[in-house]
Formats: sequence, C-alpha cells, structure tokens
Amino acid sequence: MKKSVYLLVSLLGIAFLGSCSTNQYTVTATFPDEMFDGDWARITATHDGSVLDSTIIEGQTAVFTGKIKTPVLCLVSSGHTRGQLILEGGTITIDMQDPGKPAYGEGTRLNTRLVDLTTKYSELMDKIMNYHGEDAEEYHETVWVPEFTKEIGSIFNANSNNDVGTLALMYLNNFVEKEELDTYLDKAGQVVRSRGPIEKIIKQRTAFKQTAEGMMFTDFTIEVSEDETVSFSDYIGQGKYVLVDFWAGWCGPCKREIPIIREVYDQYNGDEFTVLGVAVWEEPEATLQAIEDLNVVWPCIINAKSIPTDIYGISGIPHIILFGPDGTIVARGLRGDAMKAKIAEIMEVEE
Repeated sequence: MKKSVYLLVSLLGIAFLGSCSTNQYTVTATFPDEMFDGDWARITATHDGSVLDSTIIEGQTAVFTGKIKTPVLCLVSSGHTRGQLILEGGTITIDMQDPGKPAYGEGTRLNTRLVDLTTKYSELMDKIMNYHGEDAEEYHETVWVPEFTKEIGSIFNANSNNDVGTLALMYLNNFVEKEELDTYLDKAGQVVRSRGPIEKIIKQRTAFKQTAEGMMFTDFTIEVSEDETVSFSDYIGQGKYVLVDFWAGWCGPCKREIPIIREVYDQYNGDEFTVLGVAVWEEPEATLQAIEDLNVVWPCIINAKSIPTDIYGISGIPHIILFGPDGTIVARGLRGDAMKAKIAEIMEVEE
C-alpha cells in the first residue's frame, strides 16, 4: 500500500514538473550586426503593446528566458529592427540579420504554424498583386477571394483558439464578406475573442447587425464647431428618403464615388429625396477643402470622427446607406451602378 501511494505521488510530481516545463521558453534573437551590442531588445505583445520580456543584446544576439502561461503573438525588436513570433513554451530562434526580409520565430509548434500562415498569405497577396488581366475585378471576386478564404480559413479552423488564429482572422476580415466572417467569429475561442483587434471586429459586427436593413436609424450628435452642434435626426426621419455617404476627403474610393452620387442628387433631389454627407476620420479643415475641390453641393456633417462609424458598424469607407422617410434603413453598402439602380427603383415606386 505504501509503495502504491509513493508511486502515485511520484507520478503526480513528474506530471506537475512536466506541465511546468511546458511554460518555460528560451528565445534567441539574432540581430543584423554587432552595432546592436549593448542595446535593449524587447518582446512585446502585439494585441495590447505590453512588454513581456526584455534583455541586453550581447554582440548581435539577445537571449530571453522566462515562463508564459498562454502563448501570445509578439514582436521581438530593438530600434527599427523587428520580427514576429508566438511566445510559447520551448526553444525558439528568430533570425533578423537581413533587414529586408521578414523574420519569424522557429522551433516550436505554433511558430511553425505562424510561418505556414504568413507564407501562404504572402503567396496569395503576390498572386493578386501580379494579376494584370483585363478581367482583374472579376478574377478578384470569383477566383482569388474564394481561394483566399479557403486557404486562410482552413488555417484559422485549425487554430481557432490561439494567436495564429487571431492573425488569420484579421486577414480574413480584410477580404471576406462580413456575413461569412461571422461564421469564423462564431468558431473563435476565448483566446482569439479576447484580443483587442478581434474585440473591435466583434463590436463592429454587433453594431452593424443592430443597424441592419429594416432597422430604425440610430441618432447621434456632432459638435461641428465650438458653438454649433448638429444631430443626424436633423436630416433623417424627416419625411424624405436620404442617401447618406459616410466618407473622407483623403479616401480615393470616396472621391471616385462623388460624381456618381452627384448624378443621383441632380436627378432626384427634391421633396421626396435628398443626399447627406457625413465626414468621418478626418479634421474639419480637410473636409471643407475636399468639399470645395470635389464640388460637393449637398449638406455635409463634418468633424464626425468615429462616432457614426462606431454606431453603424462601418469598417471601411465610402459606406453609403439609404434611409426611408421615417428613418428606417432601406439599404446598406450601396455603390456605383447598384446604388443608382436602387434609387431609381425606390423613386419609381414613389411616383
């Protein structure tokens, strides 16, 4: 009996030591040359900027040792030289000797997966950047995006609760349809969902759904100057259809959309329809200059910053929404010919 108890305690002790050892890390980072000798090197969490470890570089090598409870995506850096790794238990190396070459951690399970992800992402981006066919737009939508979604989505599915998955989800957010993005967000584990960039995406998607087509508009008030405020409800829900363009003067696609909006405005502006601009993410002076340069003749709320984009879950501009006479959201994400067709359809019914 005593032997059995002793054996059990011994086995538990071995298991405990084994579990502790998996949290131990050694990271060896090699910098370009010995000019780095004596400088500080740091490991910083990418999701919140916190410094997780630091050490002095000897020659051109920095060695970090410590414990990490949950693996985390990090930058290892000194000055402007940096590389990316997953800080996790094990022996990790990162070679930053070539400043022109991206550097990634090697030697552990998640760092191998990180390299697989970033390599695949680079291959896919090179593929679309180097495609010069006349059907480039169609190729992007019908061939490249599905391939991108399949490849990066597969890596996410295998890493849905670690920071390889966090980075994969951030990549997917840039290209997949938002409804499809929701399926990946639903699969994300707590580690991924707790990261700041993913929390922001989740918040945007929640706001988007709360202001979806068929929902009533959400009001906001902007301080356009020291002694003047304007509310969205000054324009929305006042008995007219209102086409609202969330835009900025620095935004190339926004500028290209202005002439199309002007066509719609010139054709339909009146008792039943009008256009409103809402300038976001830029200073009022820049907006006023853009209004003059682009000949924007419809009303525009300036200095809105991120207030309306947070409320309406807008992650990119231009974002154009059609509101009904009572303030109901009729359509979202309108652009170009599709926007013109939607307005024509609505106005023909009204006639």
